[in-house]
Amino acid sequence: MYPSDFRGTAEDARITLLAALCSSRQAEITDALVELLVALVHKINARAERRAERQLTAELKKVRGKEGILFKLADAAIGKPHEVVREALYPVVGEKTLRDLVAEAKANEKAFKARSAPPCGPPTARTTGRCCRRC
Repeated sequence: MYPSDFRGTAEDARITLLAALCSSRQAEITDALVELLVALVHKINARAERRAERQLTAELKKVRGKEGILFKLADAAIGKPHEVVREALYPVVGEKTLRDLVAEAKANEKAFKARSAPPCGPPTARTTGRCCRRC
């Protein structure tokens, strides 16, 4: 409806109908603004996720032959249980390789924690009961 549709009605009814029209239009505008805000927040979150993923993949160096390295470490540790780590394990597997393994494990842990977080949180939309169109 439009305000011009109320010209032929009595003044009391016209004012009441205009108030109802303004109230419904205000609710429509508020809903549209909330939808825009939700879309903007999702866009920002997606960009942040992509940036974090790029950083994680940059940190993540794949170490080839992890099982073989771990087997060598276990064999060296069992063979020389009383020796210092630097003397017993570093000659078998270099210090750099061990540091790379630790860095990869930490990066994998960060990625797992980031992926296990809830994507959108609790529902916030008034009319749909969902937090967004994707959910």
